[in-house]
Amino acid sequence: MQRVDQFTIGGLGLLLMPLLTMWHEIGGHAAVCALQGGQVKTIGAFYVACDGLSGAADIRVAGAGVVVNAILALAAYLLWRRAVRRSASDLARIILWLVWVSQGFVAAGYLLFSGVSGFGDLGIGKGGALSGFGLPMPVRLIEIAVGLASYIVLTRAANRTLSGMIGTGPESQKARRVIAHGYYVSVGLAAVLVGILNPLGIMITAMSAAASTFGGLAGFISIGFGAGKEGEAKPVVIGRNLAIIGAGVPASMAFALVFGPSLHFTG
Repeated sequence: MQRVDQFTIGGLGLLLMPLLTMWHEIGGHAAVCALQGGQVKTIGAFYVACDGLSGAADIRVAGAGVVVNAILALAAYLLWRRAVRRSASDLARIILWLVWVSQGFVAAGYLLFSGVSGFGDLGIGKGGALSGFGLPMPVRLIEIAVGLASYIVLTRAANRTLSGMIGTGPESQKARRVIAHGYYVSVGLAAVLVGILNPLGIMITAMSAAASTFGGLAGFISIGFGAGKEGEAKPVVIGRNLAIIGAGVPASMAFALVFGPSLHFTG
């Protein structure tokens, strides 16, 4: 039997979106800024402003978000493998799977996005975080190549591992789409709605919120269609979890109200 509650998956998206975003912004950019003696001036929903640093220190701050995304992806992947070996609950395995896949997608997506557009945390073009360091064009080509290759590998691995949990074939199609597409849509819409509140305007929303969610997590679209025409579905039951739904809605609302307009620090 396969039964995956779409509201629970949506609740997971609303809960994980602010948590994983702050892991990137605070656990990555802000933490590395402070550890190097810089001053965190602003923390917004999708950006951090750091003063007092220059040169290599600034580069480390810019790249810190992607680095912590990759670290969390690896940690969640190892925990997911352990959960699978120990036959943990379907919900626990899916949560860990969503975390490692989404964090891997974001890390690879930032490389690809920054390489193609020149914008973003690793962008060397005008408006990019690394635009002031005079990095040569081959750097963008390397970002594109590494980002694209990583994204393709991650998408295939994510599709294969999800199939290992829920099976393949037409009977697994509904559960697969609820998990992959339901999470993708809930995270993306929540991020864009939060980004609209940002005082820097629609551009920060387009470059950060939309790019890091609808763009960065686009691999979930392919995964949702990856059931195939042959195969057998495996039992998976994720019922309606009111605790997750009840935590997800206020988490996204609080994130929007606090970090949407941005926190400013003086001193």
